[in-house]
Amino acid sequence: MQKILISKIVKIIIEKNPRFVFDSRNIKKGDIFIGIKTKNDDGSNYIDSALQKGCLLAIINSKHSNKKVIYTMNVIKFIKLIAYEVLNKYKGKVIAITGSVGKTTMKENISNYLFTKNITHFKSYKNFNNELGLIFNILNIKFNSTYAIFELGISKKNEMKKLTNILNPHYVLITNIENSHIGNFESYKSLMLNKLYLLNSNRLSFGLINFRKNINLIPNKYKSNKKISFINLEKDIDNLKIKTLKKFFNISFNFYHNKYFIKSESDNIINIKIALFTFLAMKNIVSSSLKDNFFHIKSLLPGHGNIIKNNKKYTIYDHSYNASPYSLRENLMSFLNIPLYDRHDIIIIGSMKELGKFSSLYHKEIIGIVKNNKNIFLIGDEFYKLVNKYESKNLIFFRNYYESLPLIMKRTNKCKNIFIMGSHGNKLDMIVKELC
Repeated sequence: MQKILISKIVKIIIEKNPRFVFDSRNIKKGDIFIGIKTKNDDGSNYIDSALQKGCLLAIINSKHSNKKVIYTMNVIKFIKLIAYEVLNKYKGKVIAITGSVGKTTMKENISNYLFTKNITHFKSYKNFNNELGLIFNILNIKFNSTYAIFELGISKKNEMKKLTNILNPHYVLITNIENSHIGNFESYKSLMLNKLYLLNSNRLSFGLINFRKNINLIPNKYKSNKKISFINLEKDIDNLKIKTLKKFFNISFNFYHNKYFIKSESDNIINIKIALFTFLAMKNIVSSSLKDNFFHIKSLLPGHGNIIKNNKKYTIYDHSYNASPYSLRENLMSFLNIPLYDRHDIIIIGSMKELGKFSSLYHKEIIGIVKNNKNIFLIGDEFYKLVNKYESKNLIFFRNYYESLPLIMKRTNKCKNIFIMGSHGNKLDMIVKELC
């Protein structure tokens, strides 16, 4: 009975291409409402509102007299089965992106690239990259698309196994494997092996991994697989040149004896590496005959390395979306080395989350990089725990962003550049809004 019902729902998805919506406030006529039960709420409570707004179907965990309502004891398990069937019917190729840094940027880069080539594609919504987010995105897939691009993220052991078993992608792209979310893993090796599990997809046609650590750490089953390629963008980019124009940066560099050109709104080194990684991936996925070694990075998503110039005197280097030990270190060093760096400039750093037993070590490392500079604002509990270990007029510690705002705004009178970066939970984007 359940199989028949799922088949009917999938047929509706293929024929009518409805949106799947979890929030009843966003329901439009023709959508399918999914009522998820959480610790704090139950989506079933909003079924009447969803029906009034004209939803096509509703899937909830309580019985209802309306024929549009499908009852199931376990909503997530039920929609997961629908997702499996959707992928079984989908004729396009599935691209999965994971990594410690640059997943969302990579997804947007691929989407922009395919758009310029007039290739139809679907991309996952925002950064919905956990198990429930993946199911949601699969349900919303466009069946007429040639490629479907999914961003996958993990924060604990065995998550990637679940995601891989659901998605089974044709192409696997791993931007890097650093220490993000390492707090829920006993070691870097454990984190690495969990990330690499995505390569076990039984539909794998091609895998590309940017790996800057010792290649001997990689299990032989991956190194010996001819479908999988390993590169090191940290090591093999050379002759990097950045030319500043009015609104863009023209960037050129060599990689394996080939010259590449990037036009970008940001001179952020990580974004440059992600752009190159995208191009190398597309040469293998779309066409190995692609001759153009030029890549245009479209406007970046907020907080992903944007350079904001407004009517005020200063320029904001906005990395407020997220941070890891690797990305924060790289971007900090890049900022400190810019020719325009001034002693009055402001550096605002939010703490890095989910580092577990390694948290103190990595936060001390960041402090070590910036402690000799002035106007250093350190925000978040992870930094504040270290306040008694450092006696410096240069370092100013705050528990949260709103405690820091008055002093930051006061210090902007003389500064020319403001660097902002930290984990999303610090809400540093609110500081960016105030500064703009």
